[in-house]
Amino acid sequence: MPAFEATGGMPYWIDLTTSDVRKSTHFYAQLLDWEIDSRDDSDYRIARVQGLPVAGFIPQPEEGGAFPDTWITYFLADDIDAQVKQIERLGGRVLAAPTEVGIGRMTLLIDAAGALFGLIEPAGEDYFIAAGEPGTPVWHELTATAGFEDAVDFYHGLLDWELVAQATGEDFTYTTAVAEGAPFAGIWKAEGQFPPQVPSFWQSYLGIVDLDDAVTRVPELGGEIIREPWDSEFGRMCIIADPTGATVTLAEVEAYVEEDIRESDPLQDVEF
Repeated sequence: MPAFEATGGMPYWIDLTTSDVRKSTHFYAQLLDWEIDSRDDSDYRIARVQGLPVAGFIPQPEEGGAFPDTWITYFLADDIDAQVKQIERLGGRVLAAPTEVGIGRMTLLIDAAGALFGLIEPAGEDYFIAAGEPGTPVWHELTATAGFEDAVDFYHGLLDWELVAQATGEDFTYTTAVAEGAPFAGIWKAEGQFPPQVPSFWQSYLGIVDLDDAVTRVPELGGEIIREPWDSEFGRMCIIADPTGATVTLAEVEAYVEEDIRESDPLQDVEF
């Protein structure tokens, strides 16, 4: 499986806050073939695909968390302390000061649209992540149920995102964050698309090889199909809830096939 080097401002990590770590880890291990281990004898669990870390599991406090069980997207910070100081000026809120958690320093925040997200400064100097393949995140999307324009300004100001309007119309508005021309996250203007009590939220898209098989297995593993599979211009997808109610989008992607290149092969046919 290939690994990609993330630059500042890009999605870097996802954590699931869960009220039942055992149920959650079993569900995703069976559905996505994740290998899950503990870290430093703590309650924190790390999921791996072919040895590469892809996600974490954090138990909710016994008295209940401030948010329901949910996936949290963390973005790579250039200077986490300096960036946290900008949050309130940009219209957001700080929920937790930067804290060392083993894989790096992390902080929980609310953006200007009311969505939960985080920043991370990884431990060490290696910023390589597994992404774009089965069992890994393949896309990250902010569903802005309110404050779409505020969210666009917020992430441009905080993370220096280059934002490109992909679709603007009476019924659909979508903006994409790009790095060197390549998209890595999207912001959807979803005002009026959800009940008024639903706050804006970041959604993780996880890759899977066989979506139909996954749809069959999700209920068997204790989850629920929230939206049946549909064909989009980016491929086939469905939305599910895991056994504790956290939602995630599954996106059908092809398995990575490593090219068999020999020294005797002509180089003109090799893509770099």
